[in-house]
Amino acid sequence: MPSRDWALEQRVRGVALVRFAALSGSWRAIVQSALAAGVAWAIARLVVGQPEPFFAPAAAVISLGLSRGQPRRRAIELSAGVAVGIGIAAALVYLIGVGAIQVAVLVALVMSVSLLLGGSQVLINQAAVSALLIMTLPGQGAEIDRFLDACVGGAVAIVFGLVLSFHEPFAAVEEARRGALDNLAGTLEAIAGALAARDLGAAEAALTGARKLDSGVDVLYNAVTEAGETAAFSPRRRSLLEELDPQAGEAPQIDYAVRDTRVLARATATAIRRKARLDPRLGEAVAELAITAQALGAAGRDRRDARPEIRERASRAVELAGAADVHNSLWPTMIFGQTRALAFDLLRASGEDPDAARALLDAAATTKIADPPA
Repeated sequence: MPSRDWALEQRVRGVALVRFAALSGSWRAIVQSALAAGVAWAIARLVVGQPEPFFAPAAAVISLGLSRGQPRRRAIELSAGVAVGIGIAAALVYLIGVGAIQVAVLVALVMSVSLLLGGSQVLINQAAVSALLIMTLPGQGAEIDRFLDACVGGAVAIVFGLVLSFHEPFAAVEEARRGALDNLAGTLEAIAGALAARDLGAAEAALTGARKLDSGVDVLYNAVTEAGETAAFSPRRRSLLEELDPQAGEAPQIDYAVRDTRVLARATATAIRRKARLDPRLGEAVAELAITAQALGAAGRDRRDARPEIRERASRAVELAGAADVHNSLWPTMIFGQTRALAFDLLRASGEDPDAARALLDAAATTKIADPPA
């Protein structure tokens, strides 16, 4: 076989393998969505009495989706979007009729109102689609039919998404937690580098990065909420909620660490800008905190295995910061204070008792470290 044909065959096989791998990883979600659509249609037709319940299965699939997410929230947003779209469409059809211009006006108006109401992209798109269905498929009772369909589809999505969920409820929590801590560690590394080099540009860049850390914390909080919803409707409700408790308690500590990092970055940038004297041990202390955050992020669900390293790194950070000569200057003193606050946050996020964490850091702050060479 010519080499070119062989290479083409290998590429085709590689693409096919990727596609089959994607299918094998999603077949359960596909079955889930297919069953939800069938059940939604049957309920809308046989129980509610809808003659043509085409919107009920569509609502179930849209609400459920193929990806892990927020089934109850999406179902609520879907119903709200339908209500907004139906109301506006019914009013416009009554006032100005149906036509190309009316369709354009309807879509712009519905999407604008949904956006003003603080709707997500799901709500905005569904409101527009629902409005178009009402305008382009008018009929006696169409509005209430579409609304009932949306309610049936949303209810089925909730049941299938929460009670019959195929995904591990805490996988998203672990992923979000790891992402938030990795971003935190990266920002702390940037701050440490700026302190070591006394580089104002690097410090300001680190401050910009610190201001973006909140998005990762928001993802973590959402993941915890979703896991709680899934666990609450699971047959293993008690054991899952008990497992979720420490992870839910960890999220606020990571949030506090992010806030303290933002203050630390601002103090670092200001200290460098004002040419304050910065002891090299301050940068070393922040570098230790970055390693602490990395170790916490790499830890599995049971943080006990990683706790000795986290305790050692956090203590070392406070030792270095406590030994630094801040020259009674405001901004270096703030850097020291935020270093200790961050060490406490990371210890608490690892599951350390607050009193034990304070005692550990108190002892570390009084440890004597030799002055660095001049």
